[in-house]
Amino acid sequence: MTIPRIFRILLLASSIPSITLSIIYIVILLYPQIFLTGYVYGYISLINYEIRYDTNGKLIKLPNLDTVQIVSLTMAIHTAVILSSIIIGLLMIKRKPITSASTIYGASLSLIIASGILRYLIQAFTVDVGVLMQYANKGPFRFKTLAGSIEYPGIYAERTIANTLISIYPWLIELLLYTSSTLSIAAMIWAAWSYGSRTLQSIEDNRYTAIHRLSRYKPHHIQALSSITLAAIILYTGASIFTYHPLSASIHPTPPPITLDYPPYTYTLNRIGRVAVAYTDFETYPVPGWASYGGIWGTDIIQDGKGRVLWGNDNNRGLGGTSQYYYNVSLSSYTSLWIAAKVRYRTGPGYYGVSMMDDGRSRMYTVEVSRDGYIAIRSYNVEATGGWRILVSKTIPGYSPTSWYIIIVNYTVTSISVNITARIYDTIGSLIASTSTSSTHTSRFTPAYIGVQVDLTQAYFDDFLIATSDPRYLYFSGLDTGMSVEVWDNLGNLVSSTIAVGDPTLANIVYDTVIGTGSDGRIVVKLPDGSICIDYHTPSTDAILGGDTYRIDKTPTIIKVTLGANRTSATISANISANPYKPTITYFIRIVNTDTKIYYTRLILNPSSSIDQLTANISLTSGTIATAKNITIVNGVVISDTTDRIAVEPGIDVYAALSAYIPDIGRTAILYILLEYSTPLYEQSVHVYYPIELKLKT
Repeated sequence: MTIPRIFRILLLASSIPSITLSIIYIVILLYPQIFLTGYVYGYISLINYEIRYDTNGKLIKLPNLDTVQIVSLTMAIHTAVILSSIIIGLLMIKRKPITSASTIYGASLSLIIASGILRYLIQAFTVDVGVLMQYANKGPFRFKTLAGSIEYPGIYAERTIANTLISIYPWLIELLLYTSSTLSIAAMIWAAWSYGSRTLQSIEDNRYTAIHRLSRYKPHHIQALSSITLAAIILYTGASIFTYHPLSASIHPTPPPITLDYPPYTYTLNRIGRVAVAYTDFETYPVPGWASYGGIWGTDIIQDGKGRVLWGNDNNRGLGGTSQYYYNVSLSSYTSLWIAAKVRYRTGPGYYGVSMMDDGRSRMYTVEVSRDGYIAIRSYNVEATGGWRILVSKTIPGYSPTSWYIIIVNYTVTSISVNITARIYDTIGSLIASTSTSSTHTSRFTPAYIGVQVDLTQAYFDDFLIATSDPRYLYFSGLDTGMSVEVWDNLGNLVSSTIAVGDPTLANIVYDTVIGTGSDGRIVVKLPDGSICIDYHTPSTDAILGGDTYRIDKTPTIIKVTLGANRTSATISANISANPYKPTITYFIRIVNTDTKIYYTRLILNPSSSIDQLTANISLTSGTIATAKNITIVNGVVISDTTDRIAVEPGIDVYAALSAYIPDIGRTAILYILLEYSTPLYEQSVHVYYPIELKLKT
């Protein structure tokens, strides 16, 4: 029998997309969809899930695993049979064209049915892997625990070509389905028309022969239709078994995506030690408790000073023909002291710096900067009776007469000598010169009156401190590794910032040993993720001074939290400070996202709250991000009744932080707060509210 060319072209054209589609099905079914590394590792395919925890190698069991495996395997085998049928059909074009067309047509219909089963498989697969993919490619996991912050490696997912075919190019599958089915139908119609016409013509010529031909083709038609029917029954049966699984899961109630949880530790900061004997920032003149010996003294405001500074002009009427301004309390009972002073040249050819006189104010040691750019330790009426002696001197590299310098002096008196060490720092805290000497003359003495002096010059002075130990640092104990400390002055300048790597932690403040203008000041302590856990304000009657020691106490939260049903409400009580300079700072609730998508939340203060005399600030923080606008109450008056919205991302908790005090013992304030969370705007922004009652007592 001669096969028309157009018929062969139609059969070939319909079989190519069917073969391509069969291969795509097999690739999707058997090849891994996603490769995972990091906290979990392995791969996920429709035919098998091999995912393990990185910490202990435990195999992860996903809910739909068994069903997806069985149906995927069945469909893979059936797709392979379909692919084989198409190839066999192509081989029968010359001998049995009707059977060939029927087989290819049946295969294309089977592929359409299989596409429905594949969609079911992909839906179940998406449900399973969604549990992992919500955490994928978002960096490490960070958890706050009672032991501190713990970090695990993240999950990193790499999609394969199989996953790309179903997620990015589903239209390709649809196009191949439509193409193969359309062309196979066209081939069947052409075959029926062509061979049907020939059969009818044969009836007139030879009825018996025609009947014989029809009977010869009929079994093949029946065989092809039977194969198609059997394939459809197998696939529909698999689909019916498979679809019961997600249906049974869908009837279970789901928890709310945003829930409330207990807050972490509360941190407090207390000063436990002070080594300063005397200090001043020269904000007033005369300085209480100070006296002058010669010279012209006063205070002034200059461009690069903090507040007011002391200035001195030598008139040769002090000890040794110089001029002194000193702390008028004898310190001769101390055999060792540290002295810090900030100095700057004004005019004149001489010296300016620190003076140390004896009880009779007749002998003196000095540590001074020369106009010529060197540091000198001198004595008067000790090594040279009635005269000066330079004990040691050293050049100051890069000296500038217009720059401030910090002089740090440490002396120790023994039975045989007075040992003096001098260090010079610049205004960024870098050591630029140091020297030391010992005075062993029989006229040596224990310093008693300590202050500043000018010799044939005029100079400025600031940040003067006398201490029993090293005043170049603040000392912090109790910090966990990775926590940080910031020291701010009362003018809003950052003085020092350091990260804890051990205990104690030192904050370098050598260039501002009397912080700011000698009053107020602020210490901020942050957790390793950058969120603030302590914001300590020094009273205006006190100061942050070099050598101070602070302890950070980490205690179970000072508040009591009772969570409501489904963790969608909370009642909270807390004891807070009555000290305006030391407000209570704590987290009072944690906001958790249990969903796979981002939500947005904020806090709203109800006007029915009882807030008499309360001063409070309530904010939301997430990692290093904090709300710019907070709920603010000042002395019982609401300044702002809402916070900004902040994103609640899956796996990253949001904390509600409270800073508050009531300046009266025995007072109570009750705040009624609504936690509002909402979906993104593109989801028409559904809003949900959780009530929070916050009871504060002093």
